[in-house]
Amino acid sequence: MSVPFDSNVNITVEIAFDSNPLDSSQTWTDVSAYLRSFETSRGRISNLAQFQTGTATVTLDNRDNRFSPNQTTYYYDAVNLRSKIQPLKRLRIRAEYNSVTYDLFHGFVESFPVQYAGQGYDASTKLRVVDAFKLFFNATLDGIGWQLGIAKLGSTTRLTLSQAQELSSVRVKNILDSFGYSNQAISTGQLQVQTQPETDDVLTALRKVETAENGTFFIAANGNATFRDRNYRLENTLNPLAVFGQGVGELPYVDLVSSYDDNKIVNTVQRTRTGGSTQIAIDSDSVERFGTNVLTESGTLNVSDVDALSIASQKVVANSIPETTIEALSFAPQQDVNLWEKALGLDIGSYVETNVTTPSSTTETYELFIERIKHKVDARNKTWNWNIGLSPAETGAWILGVNKLGIDTNLSYT
Repeated sequence: MSVPFDSNVNITVEIAFDSNPLDSSQTWTDVSAYLRSFETSRGRISNLAQFQTGTATVTLDNRDNRFSPNQTTYYYDAVNLRSKIQPLKRLRIRAEYNSVTYDLFHGFVESFPVQYAGQGYDASTKLRVVDAFKLFFNATLDGIGWQLGIAKLGSTTRLTLSQAQELSSVRVKNILDSFGYSNQAISTGQLQVQTQPETDDVLTALRKVETAENGTFFIAANGNATFRDRNYRLENTLNPLAVFGQGVGELPYVDLVSSYDDNKIVNTVQRTRTGGSTQIAIDSDSVERFGTNVLTESGTLNVSDVDALSIASQKVVANSIPETTIEALSFAPQQDVNLWEKALGLDIGSYVETNVTTPSSTTETYELFIERIKHKVDARNKTWNWNIGLSPAETGAWILGVNKLGIDTNLSYT
């Protein structure tokens, strides 16, 4: 059963000891009573970077030896005569606030290291957990890997992917289905993609589709392999899901670190699809003001030069003028009970607004997308830090009838 963090929030940590990693339905064992602390980190540095493998560390009390791989008293498979304390068992962290349960992390345990402190007077295990990106990296489209929940490694285990020219979202689903990963949240793509090399590992293959669509692909807090099309962010900048700041009715933050620099400028994109010619999009005004800042992409899966140029134009419009990036926004949710719903419920890609009151009593307003989420929780000392990194909302590019018009609003692509 879950354990209380404070009077507002309960925490649940569960491990699927009785299931294989790719079983479509997992049988969970609650280990919340042994929780000491956890930290999670998911996302990417900015909208111009790749999403990285999400990680978590979960420290559990192990004074009765229940999480030691060599014990036979607690989690032991008597039928197969082996411990259930095995790498790659699924683990999930959840929290309940106001009768609503929120997912914070869903991944696979890499190891069960046991630490004996105080000359044996204490024992704990500090689990390292990774999300599904690691599993995707360990299999190729045509090679040795995992298959349909069987989770057998060997030369005869093959993925069953059939390829054709198809929508990006169809390709993503087909890859995930062939791998056997059923946790999916896939929005309908806007662009077609070519077939791709079967020697690619699964993660690289999925990232190539993400690049061709100019969408996003990441593992959500609930474990869903999440694919969003190129228009998703442009269509979700009307109503912020949270307003952070120091004003009346705003949700307070503890600390804010911003940046405004040249490494976020892209004013020239050279994009070459497989079998196509190089397409170039340039913002001449940005080049004149900041010099040439080139992004080169080659071998993309786009099916036409028109699509390649469209993506190049979209990237230039969104990134040609530097904007303030909020590298880190830190919160102590216990400071304001209204923060809990946001700290637990907002995920990567959520659109939010931040108002910064300066020492000169002016207010700066930033419209942002969450790119990175970290939680650091000490369950025994009752401390919780929530930290997010954000990128400017790409409101410089718009879709007719969807986005807001403003000073820098441009038609980005057709």
